[in-house]
Amino acid sequence: MTKREVMIHMLTSRVEMNGSMFCEDEELEEEERDEGQFSLPEMLRELTGEMPEPTEMFMEGRLVTNERRVELVYEESELTGMEGSVTSIGFDRADPTLVSMMRTGPVRTALTFEENKRHLCLYNTPFSDFEVCVHAIAVDNRLLKEGVLVLDYLIEIHGAQAEHCKMTVAIRPIEQPML
Repeated sequence: MTKREVMIHMLTSRVEMNGSMFCEDEELEEEERDEGQFSLPEMLRELTGEMPEPTEMFMEGRLVTNERRVELVYEESELTGMEGSVTSIGFDRADPTLVSMMRTGPVRTALTFEENKRHLCLYNTPFSDFEVCVHAIAVDNRLLKEGVLVLDYLIEIHGAQAEHCKMTVAIRPIEQPML
């Protein structure tokens, strides 16, 4: 197992959109898709505008790798509203297009990002637990080769407004201090 200290540069943007990605009845969802009433391009056309300028954050973290798995681990700050939580973005080397985001601490979540797939996930806060639907539009994982991971996805807390989100994570080694 290898652990390297890294500087993380994160850009995130999100815009609210109309429509719901939840479907209580799986058969109804398949029928709607067959009839062309439920499609990702149509949902994206419902966006209320272009993606806004991204929010930029810098933080220190660790890149933990072994022969099977890769994890980028960092502590959330007051700026994200999740102070005290630790986030881990990871994937198996055998399938870098299937990315998970796990959070532990006061805010806990387990999100799954798989291109062109919808996943129902859980989001736990000190106030309440929520079911969350995540539909990844694109997963561009070049973390090991170029130090970049891009997640372009739709997310909706059950019963709340859906959002189109884009997160770009870039990492670089932290320079060793001079002695």
